[in-house]
Amino acid sequence: MDHATQVHLIDRVFDMIDRRTTEMDPAEYHNPVSRYTDPERYKREVEIIFRRNPIIVAHGSELPKPGDYKTMDVTGVPILLVRTQDGSVNAFVNACRHRGTKLVWEECGSHKRSFVCPYHAWTYGTDGKLVGVPAAEGFPNMKREEMGLRRLHCAERYGFVFVQVDPTAPKVDVDAWLGPMAHELEHIGTADYVVWRPAQLEKKTNWKLALDTFLENYHTRRTHTKTIWPVFLDNTAAFDRLSPHARVVLPKRSIPEIRDQDRDTWNLRDHSTVLYTIFPNLMLAVLPDHCAIFQVWPDGIDNCKLPAYTLVPPKYLESATAQDIWSKSMHVVFEVTEEDSDRSEAIQAALNSGANDHFVFGRYEQALAWFHQEVEAMLNGQADWVRYAEAAE
Repeated sequence: MDHATQVHLIDRVFDMIDRRTTEMDPAEYHNPVSRYTDPERYKREVEIIFRRNPIIVAHGSELPKPGDYKTMDVTGVPILLVRTQDGSVNAFVNACRHRGTKLVWEECGSHKRSFVCPYHAWTYGTDGKLVGVPAAEGFPNMKREEMGLRRLHCAERYGFVFVQVDPTAPKVDVDAWLGPMAHELEHIGTADYVVWRPAQLEKKTNWKLALDTFLENYHTRRTHTKTIWPVFLDNTAAFDRLSPHARVVLPKRSIPEIRDQDRDTWNLRDHSTVLYTIFPNLMLAVLPDHCAIFQVWPDGIDNCKLPAYTLVPPKYLESATAQDIWSKSMHVVFEVTEEDSDRSEAIQAALNSGANDHFVFGRYEQALAWFHQEVEAMLNGQADWVRYAEAAE
């Protein structure tokens, strides 16, 4: 973020410290438990939220050169990403148009000029066009130009690759979708970072429960007593809607040290963790010299996958000192994630017990209320994604 915004946020933190409180919503928020357990609702979440909207599926540094590719499964849809000769990224459904088998089985690779189906050797260019059919005389009426890979709407912005998984969905303008979040990503410099040490976690919990643990620090004193509670101010946060995204500033106990310093020298990253939610499922934690990324992908109503990676400045990749700092930082991040997972999986185990028909979020759990309000708006057709689609036309 720009320096003026940093100063404004630090002033808000100092105001909270002086008033011995935190920022709050006007009232509590009641969240029905059925939102985590209703199978029909879960299907709608996948179809509407995860398949129609632009979702981050990769970072551009994972596809550094033409011919580099990556595959993944996104809510049951196999996806193929490939960097083209002109530097752009194409996204396709990873399925042969002949008989539908998965076209590319490797998770990633380099220097591809074409993709050959392992079943009957139909061949596709990196632009998705069908360029080779063995024994083509068997298909005299087939129009090759209509049999290319099923293309998905794809855009690369600020280092991230966005894809709309539903090939029939109206195209969404990614810049309009990001809105004020674009300004934040530009100043963070995510386009200039590279992925370092990706990992894959899996949790036995509804995807929204997994995200809930990231969205408030009310639980930090009890759940993270030995990990991060000694580092951060207790239950203190500055929350801002960047609809449909959000920003939460979690100030460290060191932040009062800069109060009397020249305001031109104030640096928010040195004295807080800034946690962004890029709707619906990506958490971007901005740390002093790197970023931690977590994504939450639904994998059934009571299970989710959490790919995680670190974004680091490439000029320090060969520095043993920098790698040691990043390793220690991510060790803490994963330790905290495990502590949160213990809680969310315990909640999941009791969801169907009847103990609660709703959860109540406190006034200071602002980001929790925001997130579930955004989900509801998307499902009920009250969100702005239609406007974003219109902006693309």
